[in-house]
Amino acid sequence: MNDPWSDLCEGGFCIVDGGLGQAALQELRDWSDNVIATTDHSERWKYQGSDIWRAGKRNTSRRNPDLPQDEIVDRLIEHTGPVLESLGLGDFRSQRYYQIISKPPGAPALYWHQDWARWRDPISLSPWPQQIFLNWYLTDTRPENGCLRVIPGSHRHRMDIHEHLVPPHEGGGYSVSETNQWMFFDHPDSVDVAVEPGQLVIADARLLHATHPNESTERRTVLLCWYFRRGESAPDRWRGQVPSEIGLRDPDTPVHFDRQPGEYLRP
Repeated sequence: MNDPWSDLCEGGFCIVDGGLGQAALQELRDWSDNVIATTDHSERWKYQGSDIWRAGKRNTSRRNPDLPQDEIVDRLIEHTGPVLESLGLGDFRSQRYYQIISKPPGAPALYWHQDWARWRDPISLSPWPQQIFLNWYLTDTRPENGCLRVIPGSHRHRMDIHEHLVPPHEGGGYSVSETNQWMFFDHPDSVDVAVEPGQLVIADARLLHATHPNESTERRTVLLCWYFRRGESAPDRWRGQVPSEIGLRDPDTPVHFDRQPGEYLRP
């Protein structure tokens, strides 16, 4: 049986049992369906399907204090804490909001992208994850209905595709053409991440990921949350080498938002 921590460090993602029962899953389906049905959809959500943010009431978002709040988000955040603790990821903290991302029937693929935004910082070289996303899928996901695709190892190693990608989402991805051969490239190293309802996909923010189009007749919904490590030194369970650049890193290094991989993503 694979070790999720090793999978996350080496491949950039892992799949675990999220421990949600059928009643909880159905509640999340009903809740997300209602939010989707009562939200005006932006044209820029073409490739994502939807990108609706909801914070908790007890777990309010410090960075986004004006988000709509819902107790069901609290329950999901509070359920997730022990799951991460059991995986050795207890030093990660939630950003305290969830994104409802849902592909309707006929929705196109989501382009290749990564979500790390600190590429000027030597911490980008970390062989352990510093920022992760958690995907709770509420239905069976497979290539036919728009499952996740990833390129294992792309979180730590520069690949040919990195040189050709448009920055994601507001950086240019929203308006990219479906004919862009690199953004929608059928990369030979890509892996389909098909999962069952209630399974939890955990992935490094640096990992290149995309989705297939939804060619089914049913909506495919995922609830996504971001988690960040509180510290920037090696985690307690790390037993490998620490890159010298991280050892020499100024602890007061300012945070610069930069989604373009630079010198700290190496072949």
